[in-house]
Amino acid sequence: MRITTFAGVFLLLLPGVACRDATPPPSADAAKTAASADAAKAAASADPSQSKPSAEALADAKYLFPLLEGRGQSVPDGLVAGGDCPSAGPTATEEMAAQAAATVPLTEGLTLAYNWQRTREEPEYECLIQVKKIDADGILTTASCDVAGDVSSPRRVCRADLRSAHMLHTLYGVVKVIGASGAEEPETITGATAFSLSRDDFAQLKRTGRLTHHYVELAGADRLAKDGVGELQLEGRQTMSVIVNDRPLELPVITVRGTMKWWIRGNRLETQDTLVILDDERFPLLIDNGSTNDTASSRIYFSKVTYPSGGRGRGASGGGSLRMKGGSLEEGLIEDKRVDVYGIYFDFNSDRIRPESQPVLEEIGSIMKAHPDWRLSIQGHTDNVGGNGQYNLDLSRRRSAAVRLALVKQFGIADDRLSSGGSGAASPKDTNDTPEGRARNRRVELVRQ
Repeated sequence: MRITTFAGVFLLLLPGVACRDATPPPSADAAKTAASADAAKAAASADPSQSKPSAEALADAKYLFPLLEGRGQSVPDGLVAGGDCPSAGPTATEEMAAQAAATVPLTEGLTLAYNWQRTREEPEYECLIQVKKIDADGILTTASCDVAGDVSSPRRVCRADLRSAHMLHTLYGVVKVIGASGAEEPETITGATAFSLSRDDFAQLKRTGRLTHHYVELAGADRLAKDGVGELQLEGRQTMSVIVNDRPLELPVITVRGTMKWWIRGNRLETQDTLVILDDERFPLLIDNGSTNDTASSRIYFSKVTYPSGGRGRGASGGGSLRMKGGSLEEGLIEDKRVDVYGIYFDFNSDRIRPESQPVLEEIGSIMKAHPDWRLSIQGHTDNVGGNGQYNLDLSRRRSAAVRLALVKQFGIADDRLSSGGSGAASPKDTNDTPEGRARNRRVELVRQ
């Protein structure tokens, strides 16, 4: 297997917005601290009890900064770019079942949506992480944003890391992995999770009220661009409103906050960070991550979560309490004759349907086949970016027409059973003044006639 630094320009930063560039030479200060880092490593080797820094040591800048700066040209122990996931062992089947029944179930088709800006001057893009396949040893995911020229980047998250990793690496597309056959394989970064805490870290938080948070970002297969460590304290348990399976729901969450100390391309930085974590040990999804400095990390909030599975809302195939509370598309059309759909995504300023929409399109197609007497009106809605006028009205109409065409062509639904239209930004569900509100306003509405 051959691993090379990824040559493309695609990158996805869940908690970061800065574009990747070449790693500069170490600063003079970093060079001076390299010896300190080597000495610390040697001491750790001599004394096994010191092999993992204590929480107090991690919070001590005098200890931490030399430690982080010493990693400027190499990755920390346990973090490996490329390679295969280790065998998950005999408990994998039990873990898969538990994760599929979690508050937000870790199942194939799970899609996490958030808004992202490369710079504050650029438009707001919608980025998606989708679970494509789950097996005993790992979870295959893809990530993409609706930026012109962007491509979907695959990454495999190891089950062993969902159990016990103590690092978080959210960047997709860092390295290209070429298999023995010469074909490109999904990126695998062992030793870190991608969009959740590990089970062990979550257990530490629940047990002690403290979380040793370690964020890393590779600049290539063998060096880091960013490294941050902090001791975060439990602030409380509450709920957070997230659109889950097309309806806003209050999810149980844990909030932690504290100081993070960073090494970023030879520079040192200190921030105050806040993490909001789904309160479920089976799949502790990191819903919200905010920082006081964009250089280290910026806010990421998964404002929309969908997990279609044929019987969404009925508990079939990994059901959970949210399926019953949130209901299904079919139930909404039966009971209310209308439902807002958030799992259909489009390219920016376009009516092109993104591939991540396929699970929800399949669900709508199945519903229409199960109810051959139904007719549906498909109505498009936008946020107010670009104004409330004719442009957004036309865009919403073109998007609803694209959904109608997809249902006819892909699933054989008779075109006389479907109609389409749009309201642009004229019927908002929420404020257009926040990314979360705009995400709720961008939707496709199905009305049974």
